[in-house]
Amino acid sequence: MSKKYFKNIILCKSILLILIIIWGGTVQISNAENIGRNSLTDLGGILFSVFSVLYLLTCYQLYNFKVVSKKVFPPLVALFVVLGFVTEVVNPMQIDKNLFYLVIFYIVSPIFFIAQGLVIGMVYFSSISQQFGVD
Repeated sequence: MSKKYFKNIILCKSILLILIIIWGGTVQISNAENIGRNSLTDLGGILFSVFSVLYLLTCYQLYNFKVVSKKVFPPLVALFVVLGFVTEVVNPMQIDKNLFYLVIFYIVSPIFFIAQGLVIGMVYFSSISQQFGVD
C-alpha cells in the first residue's frame, strides 16, 4: 500500500512542479517587456529550465525505484531552494500579485515542499527504501 502512496505523491509533486514552471514562464514573459531588465544577469530562467528537466527525470526514476534517484533527489531539493534564493537576490522579479500568484505561492508551493519532504522521508526512512535495492 505504501508503494501506491509513494507513486501518487511522486505524480502529484511532478504536476505541482509543472504548475510552478508555468507560473514562472508567465512571469518571464510579462517581464520581457521591461526595458530596464539586465539579460546578462538573468541566468535564473536558464538554470531553472535545466534544473526542471533534471528534477522531472529524477521523479521518473524515483517512480521506477532506480537507485540513482535516491542519491540525486535530496541534492536537487536543496538546489531548488538555493536557486530560488540566489536568482531572486541577483535579479529580483517584479511580480504581479494576481490570482495565479496567490494560488502558486499560498497553495501549490507549500504542498510541493511538503511532498518533497514526504518523498525524502519515504525513500530513506520507510519500507519504500527497500524497493531501491542495495546502495
